[in-house]
Amino acid sequence: MTPLIGALSIQLLALLSESNTPVAWPLIFLLWIVLVGVLRKLQVTHLHHATHNRLFCSAALNKFYTKLIPSIIFVQNGSEYKKKHLAHHNADIFTTKQDADAAFLAQLGFMPGRTRKELWQTLWITVFGPAFHALFLQARLRSILVRGKSHEVTLAWVMVGLHFVFAALLGLKAYLIAVFIPMTVLYHISALLQFLTEHAWDVTGSAPSDWDAHAARCWGRFCGERYPERSGGGPIRTTRHMIQVAIWSVRMLVIHAPVRLGCLVSDLPAHDWHHLAHLAGRNSRDWPRSLYLRQAAIACGDRPGFAGRELWGISNMIEHQFRWLEYAQHTHSSSAGKALATAADQQLFVAVE
Repeated sequence: MTPLIGALSIQLLALLSESNTPVAWPLIFLLWIVLVGVLRKLQVTHLHHATHNRLFCSAALNKFYTKLIPSIIFVQNGSEYKKKHLAHHNADIFTTKQDADAAFLAQLGFMPGRTRKELWQTLWITVFGPAFHALFLQARLRSILVRGKSHEVTLAWVMVGLHFVFAALLGLKAYLIAVFIPMTVLYHISALLQFLTEHAWDVTGSAPSDWDAHAARCWGRFCGERYPERSGGGPIRTTRHMIQVAIWSVRMLVIHAPVRLGCLVSDLPAHDWHHLAHLAGRNSRDWPRSLYLRQAAIACGDRPGFAGRELWGISNMIEHQFRWLEYAQHTHSSSAGKALATAADQQLFVAVE
């Protein structure tokens, strides 16, 4: 269903790009979110779990998938992705400067010791600046078009040729709207927001010393906010409550739903389960049910402490990460990192409540 939804979205975007009706652009923005979510799901869900040999029952199919998808959507080639991602799961590398994601974020300016104001400014400059998108696109293309295995490179260059055919058949405007923008600019923004908020990156300068410290660098990320409570009756309070519900509805539709569909796709909200399932006596191989198993673990005593590490709303996720980075120093020990986690979490939940 995922690639079919992606193909249908591209077709509809191409049609809408030629439309002059008032609803064309709202529909284009909606389909952009859907298409970017499809592209991200192909990488961060399907490719990710195929790399862990958990997408298909057959190891051969998993290996084939890791070679196929990067060439089609122009992302890091399968061999590099597997090497760097499995290193990310190495206890001596996890979230440190040697972690590929942490290194890339540091290259963009998201480094420990900077103030939250500086980090927010860096985020806005990064998202809207051409340098980040050029750097990200260059890294993607060099990996799959130059450094990939011969069959990956061949297929990727075939896809490059097909993109020229698409541009010729659709026209430049339709191609930019239906293919290029969602595959590049929007994809990059979605990826940045996802891995920026995924873990506590490089906060102590050293790897976690035990599972408590490891767990402190993981969290669940969920989209939504508390439904407004109604206090008392009377026309004034009823009207105030209706306004609050209207604002809540708009925020759910305009902020939280797009983030869930286009950024935190599939099982990403429960990514801490992927790292900590064994602490709940489960196997992370059961990833399609991770959202439910995570909640079941909370109901059964919550040994991994999932309930205490839930971030709600993309702004809280980013703010939480920036608090980590603001107070982190490279000289901190792992125990200091755990103390930092506690302090940051206390500030976070005050803001959420």
